Amino acid sequence: MLVLLALHRLTCLAPAVVTCAYGAYRSTWANLGLLAVVASWNLALFRAARRRGWFPAALVHLDVLLAGLVLVVVTANLTTGVAVPNWGNLVAQASGSLVGAALTRPWSIAGCLLTLALTQSAVIVGYGPETDSPVPALVHAINGLACFALVAGFAVRYLRRAGRNLDRVNAHRLATEAEAAADHARYVTRLAHHRALHDTVLTTLTLIARGLADPGRPEVRRRCAQDAEVIRGLLGAGPDPAFGTVGEALREVVGEVSLLGLRVRYQGATVPADVPPPVVEALRAGAREALNNVVKHAGVDHAWLTVTGEGRALRVTVVDRGRGFDPAAVPPGFGFRHSIVDRVAEVGGRARVSSEPGAGTCVELTWTG
Repeated sequence: MLVLLALHRLTCLAPAVVTCAYGAYRSTWANLGLLAVVASWNLALFRAARRRGWFPAALVHLDVLLAGLVLVVVTANLTTGVAVPNWGNLVAQASGSLVGAALTRPWSIAGCLLTLALTQSAVIVGYGPETDSPVPALVHAINGLACFALVAGFAVRYLRRAGRNLDRVNAHRLATEAEAAADHARYVTRLAHHRALHDTVLTTLTLIARGLADPGRPEVRRRCAQDAEVIRGLLGAGPDPAFGTVGEALREVVGEVSLLGLRVRYQGATVPADVPPPVVEALRAGAREALNNVVKHAGVDHAWLTVTGEGRALRVTVVDRGRGFDPAAVPPGFGFRHSIVDRVAEVGGRARVSSEPGAGTCVELTWTG
């Protein structure tokens, strides 16, 4: 809106320059001097509006007084009998549009417009030809003044209303997005807790309940102590443990499951050392759950954990020679779906299981950087 008002004023000042070459003024230098004053005032006015964000009411009132003075001086400086645009009228109209756009109090708007209308009327009656009726000129001048004020006022108020509506829409959208983000964050936290409990505490309790682990054995008690630390970490919302390399993470997994009586033969001579930490954690958690499944379902006490790397490609394989199962007949449970498949997929990897009844099971986790 500042740009529109500025362009309107620029078009009002253009005739003052053009008509100087046609002998329209008694004193061309006086006209040019007045034009320089008006141009300087407009520069100061719009600079103040830009700095403050809008036009101060005091400057608008001052602009009305200046416009009335310019109208009187320009009209008095015109030579008689020369038909040229009176740029003083244009300045008055521009001031009227500023009044309609910038002022908000009805009485203030009415007073400024009345001042401009009376000034135009006085100029038309005082300087107009005595042989012509001033009524058409008065109607034309006041109509132009009122039109510019109404159009500018409507435009500003419409834009403000549209801006407020847009602000409300944006605020509602941001609130909705924030609520969705909070819901997602809660879901992610809850899923992480479920995964941690499923892969540790629930596995240990399940094995004890089935009689596959003796709670009196020292290694099982150590496993229970580790599970207790997991619960304390979840209650305290502490940071997850960080592992430097895939090899370190997988050796930690081998130590965990060995407490449940599963002997794991680990091979990992070609493991890259610069794997991102989220990938290390995902492969660690996936391998741990795959070994937990061996303890719970395979019916054997041996498993093989192998990790190989070539360039930026990693493959972690968990193999057992247990009872196996038919993947098409057994739907994936929470552990395989969330603790293995989803975790690896979240870091851009893939999990695949192959098994047959009586032929053991192979779980393969792959990731390519």
